[in-house]
Amino acid sequence: MVCFRVLGAVGVLDAEGEQVEVPGELRRVMLAMLLLNGGKVVPREQLAEEMWPDGTPEHGVNALQAHVVRLRHDLDRLLGVGQGKRRIGTNRFGYSLRVESGELDLDVFDSLCAESRELSESDPATASDMLLRALELWRGPALADVRERSPRLYAAAVRAEEHHTLVLEEFISLNIRMGNYDGVIGRLKALTARYPHRERLFEQLITALGRTGRKVEAANVFRRLRAELVAEFGVEPSPTLSRRVQEALDQGSGDS
Repeated sequence: MVCFRVLGAVGVLDAEGEQVEVPGELRRVMLAMLLLNGGKVVPREQLAEEMWPDGTPEHGVNALQAHVVRLRHDLDRLLGVGQGKRRIGTNRFGYSLRVESGELDLDVFDSLCAESRELSESDPATASDMLLRALELWRGPALADVRERSPRLYAAAVRAEEHHTLVLEEFISLNIRMGNYDGVIGRLKALTARYPHRERLFEQLITALGRTGRKVEAANVFRRLRAELVAEFGVEPSPTLSRRVQEALDQGSGDS
């Protein structure tokens, strides 16, 4: 049912369910702003600031209206007239975009994560499957093609990606609880390379390695991280991480 995408490049799914990029960077900036405001009216001035951060062009009101008209046309063409009709609302303050429940990938992501948390204690396997479905919605960095255009879009992208990383950690934690150590070790190695100072991921990797009997490898992971933290920041790993290492070396037990 998803037809609007911001978890990656901004795009729309057409009537056949194929990803289509909205033509024109300015229109994609406008679409992203409208989508992230969840159906609320975005003032014309704010839209203009995001679309033209270096200054609104001459006849800016007319230019903004022209892009609204083009975006309306794009949505009608991509979604079909019946679905795209009157998607963009207008009042004397600004513009809004009607998005139905389940149509925006970011909303679906958040919903799946919330449902997963409700089931995490009673049904961790189903909770894990929900998180995997949520994570599979991501096709690259959030707002990948417009995030550099404005501080608001960049901040929204950073917030979304921090949530994405936290959900990855939740997914891994559930799998460690269920004993799926081998299934997460490869993913954790890639993640610790991508986020070399995120201790939670190192805790999880060390725990998974310890519980599969790979205690030497777990100790080596800790030593590498400690050396980097001391060299770059002059700090020691947290007590929690040190405890995880000790647990892995002593008995290979302890929660994730």
